[in-house]
Amino acid sequence: MIDEKPALQQERAAFFDTVSDLSAAEWDTASLCDGWRVRDVVAHVNLGVTLKAPTVVGGLLAAGGDFHRFMKRHAIKKGNRPVSVLLAESEMVAASSHNPPTTKRVDLAIDVFVHHHDVAIPLSRPVPTDDARLRWMADGMVGANKMIGSAQRTRGLRLIATDIDWHYGTGPEVRGPVAALMVAASGRSALDDRLDGDGLAIMQGRRR
Repeated sequence: MIDEKPALQQERAAFFDTVSDLSAAEWDTASLCDGWRVRDVVAHVNLGVTLKAPTVVGGLLAAGGDFHRFMKRHAIKKGNRPVSVLLAESEMVAASSHNPPTTKRVDLAIDVFVHHHDVAIPLSRPVPTDDARLRWMADGMVGANKMIGSAQRTRGLRLIATDIDWHYGTGPEVRGPVAALMVAASGRSALDDRLDGDGLAIMQGRRR
């Protein structure tokens, strides 16, 4: 069993390592999240530690109860702050294993890992991790909360990692590197070219 507190902190630290030396132009690069710049993704990742309950309640009311609309608005609002502020906040988050009440650490780690790819892929940057954390997050992916959506997209499929010893489920197969499986299951197509199997089209169809 992995120790979840340091595992979450390490994912956050890896993300900070990537964004800590970005150029001014890179901060404003479009990420894989529709309508979000890199700076907005960074602000969103920071919310896993900095977001307070009253802000959520007020933001949800203003967004008509639509959580995704609230998160997008709030991330862009926070992302518009100076880079120095975003970095100071990110450095604090990188040292934290905090998870808000009712959340699972593995869900937060998956969120950071996938958003790390949202930033790193457009910038042609690597996303370092280790096999133990990858297995932990892959196990969590198939039961992740509805906001991530990976549990719904992988239902009834057999997932087989080709780079680590990990597999899950029964049904049509989706095979490939575990990071590509997680990115695809979280609704992104950027690493689909690293996947194959009869189940891939099914997973892709569930992104709509």
